[in-house]
Amino acid sequence: MPRVSVCCSVLNQSEWLKDMIGSVYLQTFKDWELIIVDDGSTEDIQAVVALFKNDERIRYHRFTQNKGIPFGINHAMSMATGDYIQPLA
Repeated sequence: MPRVSVCCSVLNQSEWLKDMIGSVYLQTFKDWELIIVDDGSTEDIQAVVALFKNDERIRYHRFTQNKGIPFGINHAMSMATGDYIQPLA
C-alpha cells in the first residue's frame, strides 16, 4: 500500500498529461500511486498513460461519457489506497 495517492481527473489536454505524469514520476519521494481518471476524453489519453506502462504505481480508468470533474476526482479518490490523498487539478 502506498503512502500517498495522487488523484487526477482529465478531459482531453493530452499534450499536458505527459508533463503532469512526469512531474509526479520524478518526485524524490517514491512511495506513491497515481490514479488517472479519463472523463470521456475524445483524445487518446490511454496512449499517453501507456508511455509509463512499466510503472505499476500508475493506474488508469476511463469513463466513456463525460461525467464532470467532481465525479471524476471523487472516483479517483475512491480508488485510492494510500494513507494520504492528494487531488491534482
